[in-house]
Amino acid sequence: MSLSNSRSGAAGRRGLARAALLLAPLALTACGSVVAGSSSGAAGSPAAPVSARQGALCADKGAVNHLAVTRKGMVTHVQEQRFTFPADVSVTSAAQAQNVAKALCALPPQPTGIVNCPADLGITYQLRFAADGRHFPVVTVASTGCEVVSGAGKLRTTATAPRFWAVLGTAMRLHSPVTQKVFRGVSKAGKHCATASTQMGQAGNCPGKHLPA
Repeated sequence: MSLSNSRSGAAGRRGLARAALLLAPLALTACGSVVAGSSSGAAGSPAAPVSARQGALCADKGAVNHLAVTRKGMVTHVQEQRFTFPADVSVTSAAQAQNVAKALCALPPQPTGIVNCPADLGITYQLRFAADGRHFPVVTVASTGCEVVSGAGKLRTTATAPRFWAVLGTAMRLHSPVTQKVFRGVSKAGKHCATASTQMGQAGNCPGKHLPA
């Protein structure tokens, strides 16, 4: 009985060994298909996440040689605002365009949580930076409200960095002194709108809109 059991055990082990050899290529093939599937999936996905693409400007701000600035309005009241410069301005000086990019990337991050901001008139500026024909994602800078800056990676704000407006104004060749007031405009009644409000309403000639409570 002992000899028979020994032979049966040896035969069983040889069978398992042969089965392992036969299954090994299948296992390798299966692993290869997983890797290939991952690779092909990556090839079909965007080259980089949105945040990475938006962060490209600050990673390569020294290569910027052109900037186009466009003023936008989100509410009808903006049409009643008066500005001392046109809605579209091109900055062809590479040095000045780079100064704006550097000032923008140096802005502090937008605070998280509940923030009490002045009235938001919906006036924004779209900054389109380019480097030798290569265009970076559009950066949007709000000149009223919380003065949020988006499109250059993490959210930033100009609320505590008023010098940014001076740098932008200099690049746009606006008359000095350039302050944030110039970019938010003046109502036709001649008053700057800087009323702090979180309610729908109008203080003087300054329209307001709902802000998060």
